[in-house]
Amino acid sequence: MLSSAMQLSIAAAIAFFAGSASANSEVQLAANHITVYSCDQGKIVHSFHQADPAVSASLIRSGQAVWSNGSLDSPTIEAIAEGRGIWSVSPVTTLAQIAMVKVPPDILTAIAIKESGRNGRFWPWTINWNGRGFYLESKEKAIEAAKILISNGFNNFDIALMQVNWRWHGHRFKSIESAFDPITNIRVAEQIISEHYKATGSWRSAIARYHSRTESRNQPYLAGVLAHLGKIQQSTRKIPEKKIC
Repeated sequence: MLSSAMQLSIAAAIAFFAGSASANSEVQLAANHITVYSCDQGKIVHSFHQADPAVSASLIRSGQAVWSNGSLDSPTIEAIAEGRGIWSVSPVTTLAQIAMVKVPPDILTAIAIKESGRNGRFWPWTINWNGRGFYLESKEKAIEAAKILISNGFNNFDIALMQVNWRWHGHRFKSIESAFDPITNIRVAEQIISEHYKATGSWRSAIARYHSRTESRNQPYLAGVLAHLGKIQQSTRKIPEKKIC
């Protein structure tokens, strides 16, 4: 059972898997072993399995399992980004922590919620075009929509959870597909924010400039991000409730 201190921050979770396995000589962390999570009387419990590849893939995509060896493949990342299954109760900063960024993960997460948020979380398959946000059902549909925009001569739109503008920053990605990879999208946003921080020496200014250099536009944006940041920081200080699932 996960301790309250380990409640599903991915870094802590992976360390927990490794620690649990090493403490149990009967468990071998082969590539095809998965750790399955379930809820038992309000507590999250885990068990190790060597499952059929198709079954393993399905459980991982649904957020009910992870690879026991700590591998973070695309289905795992996408499950975390969407908050599926067990990841719905993980810290909202989990994805930014996985990205191993230099910009504080809580700041990046607050920006993500401001940019692509709905229901208190960011949504990775978001496109903003012509001032309107579109929340696509899946990564595939988001990529398809972006390709339609590009094929019709439109390139001024914002992409994915960090809403990176394709017109001004598309060159930072290898492809439109890579722009929708959650970790890549976060890291590109980090590059942009870090450049603003280097120029200004202030996280507040860097956040504001991420949206716009025009003060009348970036100050309301900054206020919104700081409001989200306050909620994130407050949630991480709360003592976890006994019943978490």
